[in-house]
Amino acid sequence: MNVEHDGKALEAARRRIAQLRREISRHDELYYRRAEPEISDAEYDALVKELEQLEERFPQLRSKRSPTRRVGSDRDENFPSMPHSVPMISLANSYDRAEVDGFHQRLTRALGHPPEAYVVEPKIDGVAAALRYENGVFQVGLTRGDGRRGDVITENLRTIGDIPQRLDWRKVTAILDAHSMLEVRGEVYMPLKEFRRFNRLREEEGLTVFANPRNATAGSLKTLDSAEVARRPLRFWAYSVAVPPPAVFGSHWRELSFLEDLGFPVTAERRRVESLEEVFESLDELERQRESLPYQIDGAVIKLDDTTVWEQLGSTAKTPRWALAFKFAAEQAETVVESIEASVGRTGVITPVANLRPVELAGTTVARATLHNQDEIDRKDVRIGDTVVIEKGGDIIPKVVHVVLERRPPGSRPYRLPTRCPSCGSPLKRLEGEVALRCLNPLCPGQQRRAIQHWASRDAMDIEGLGERWIDLFLEKGLVRGIPDLYDLSEDDLLELEGWGERSAANLISAIDRSRQRPLANQIFALGLRHVGISAARQLARHFQTFAKLREAGQKELEEIADFGPTTARSVVEELERRRELIDALLQRGLFATVAESAPRSETPLAGKTFVLTGTLSTMDRRRARERIEEQGGKVTGSVSRRTDYVVAGENPGSKKSKAEELGVPVLDEKEFLEMLEKKA
Repeated sequence: MNVEHDGKALEAARRRIAQLRREISRHDELYYRRAEPEISDAEYDALVKELEQLEERFPQLRSKRSPTRRVGSDRDENFPSMPHSVPMISLANSYDRAEVDGFHQRLTRALGHPPEAYVVEPKIDGVAAALRYENGVFQVGLTRGDGRRGDVITENLRTIGDIPQRLDWRKVTAILDAHSMLEVRGEVYMPLKEFRRFNRLREEEGLTVFANPRNATAGSLKTLDSAEVARRPLRFWAYSVAVPPPAVFGSHWRELSFLEDLGFPVTAERRRVESLEEVFESLDELERQRESLPYQIDGAVIKLDDTTVWEQLGSTAKTPRWALAFKFAAEQAETVVESIEASVGRTGVITPVANLRPVELAGTTVARATLHNQDEIDRKDVRIGDTVVIEKGGDIIPKVVHVVLERRPPGSRPYRLPTRCPSCGSPLKRLEGEVALRCLNPLCPGQQRRAIQHWASRDAMDIEGLGERWIDLFLEKGLVRGIPDLYDLSEDDLLELEGWGERSAANLISAIDRSRQRPLANQIFALGLRHVGISAARQLARHFQTFAKLREAGQKELEEIADFGPTTARSVVEELERRRELIDALLQRGLFATVAESAPRSETPLAGKTFVLTGTLSTMDRRRARERIEEQGGKVTGSVSRRTDYVVAGENPGSKKSKAEELGVPVLDEKEFLEMLEKKA
């Protein structure tokens, strides 16, 4: 009986663990890579804690790839990457004073006595960065990445005025002896006042506004054009030294003073305290200051001041034992759900949005909150007319926390999403394995708005000047009903509209016309096929060379492409068929005539070869190097094995070069790599 019971418990745990790992990984993708979080930090940490408890209870279900064993990653294939000199791990989060007290007790036991001092600093809601200086000169800037490797964003970081380009090296060597390298870590952020001004400008230009300063900062740092980054109001403050180790300072307080003396901005709100009681007083003080600070914070960081024992204390798989992040509670407010509307997105997904009686929350007026999907509405039982408690998850996304049931008006009814699309009236369907309802009509006006936005985006057709404001105006005036109509616009059409002059009209028509010559991969991506991102679009372009051949392909042929499984292959076939009328209209306007720029695989020296890229190339970024290899039939992977044909090593190569040498894999320097690219079969 016990065996049967244990077997059932194990199977239930296996299912829940798998569900939690999928959910946490999805939220990691949204937060770190897309800067579009759906849930608060507290909700995310609750998911991780539940997973940790299940893995502790059922150790046979543990996995080295579990989210509990790694930090989230913001790695971006558009940038080269480098290994961190010291792992850039995250801090453990706490939400109540008992957890802070527990942190203090653990340190007391580990040290054999109560800590002599802590440093309490505001936890700014920004993006972590590492800055490397060689003999006083700023050389390399990295993102956190996956904690072990970061993306190289040096040129973007150079545009931030707070970051010194050259240090007084005499001050460094006076304290740190003969060290030639100094690595400073800190946070890139956008001040609240500048963020609001930046968003107003974007809105005036018809561009998408950012939800919060962190999203704006993350998006800015991953912009490929450093000149554009320079126009964005980014700031930086330093919070630690990674190389040489902080132990050389003896005190974190002295470490911060050293950074300030070198010219790095360091928070003025930091406090050095000598007891747990004073830690709590500092937390209270910071929370009171929260709304008056010029930047957004979501809590405080508590660090043991004695840096000589940091290494001895060590860390878990994800977090250091000598520091803790204390997260402030999200501000909440009560309001009324005045209506619920269903909006349709680019891919036809129907999203319910609650229209709220406007209420002040965390310094802004909140009038709308997403309800995500029907399952979420049912779980919280949100109805029109309900009084609800809302909060900004981590001061980011307005969300409904719960319904105040005792104030529910009589006669209210459960809300159900419509069965037909609110934009075009087509029947809505829930596809197998999905929670969301979808409109499958490719000519749906609601989808057209989103589809045109996607079509004009940078990785797609890159139509500069075609922002949301103008798309909405064109649709409202009937100048366009869908993507094909963009190519029928004339300067005279635009000049009849308010806000358009001869120069701006000529520029937009020229940009639309130039888009006909975009690479085939970008045109495929612009169609917005489900499961086809820009990387998959490049694979399709290289494999088929022409759009006509892609249209003729069946599922089996698509499954032969590397990394294309049955789901993606089937989706491409179905989506191309669903968009038949759209594609025909675009073909009539000269789209999809571009042939992919790659030689037949059998005629290039790179055909069928597997490459690994490491270090920084001076002649091109990592994305372009990958494209050049793939254009000639090669493949790029992220790790070195005996099946790797070549490792391309730029400046400051990491461990991949060493591993290649151990395995006998040929290592090409940049010159040899370029010669191979130009070599004919």
